[in-house]
Amino acid sequence: MKQLSALVILLFTAIALTYASVIPGFLLQDEDSYDIVTDQSTKLITNCGNASDLLKIDYINLNPDPPLRGTDLEIEFKGFLKETVPEGTKVQIMVKFGVVRLLQKEFDFCDKIQEIGEKCPIPKGELKFKKVVSLPREIPPGKYTVHAEIFTPAKKRVTCLLGQTVFPRSPLY
Repeated sequence: MKQLSALVILLFTAIALTYASVIPGFLLQDEDSYDIVTDQSTKLITNCGNASDLLKIDYINLNPDPPLRGTDLEIEFKGFLKETVPEGTKVQIMVKFGVVRLLQKEFDFCDKIQEIGEKCPIPKGELKFKKVVSLPREIPPGKYTVHAEIFTPAKKRVTCLLGQTVFPRSPLY
């Protein structure tokens, strides 16, 4: 099964953590909070879309939850895609460290999924997967927020996801 939301989550993780490894850990952190996707899902990823989105998310689970620096993060996802996602689909992404915007960019979704061995078009139907991502130890402590929306060339929103996590300061020994 094609991994549409896996891509979004992996993009969140990869982009945020790539930037996180070079950002100092002393910046001011804000206190925003968000709703959870469903009762079964992690509280760290929020569906910021609505019923007209092409992707209905049943759940997104993370293990460990919350993620830990220097460990593998397992992402488990289940959802349903109402329509095929065609070539030319775009991802709009914003990554923040506390209140500081690290990145705001638009990517070609189909180009990005080729990097993990997938390709467009992504057929409609059930989406279910489990994926592991390695998190670097060098992630500075702080609050990370990633907002991503995916739009088809016809401007139909596939999904809107908001990911948020805090990497705490390590205790002093």
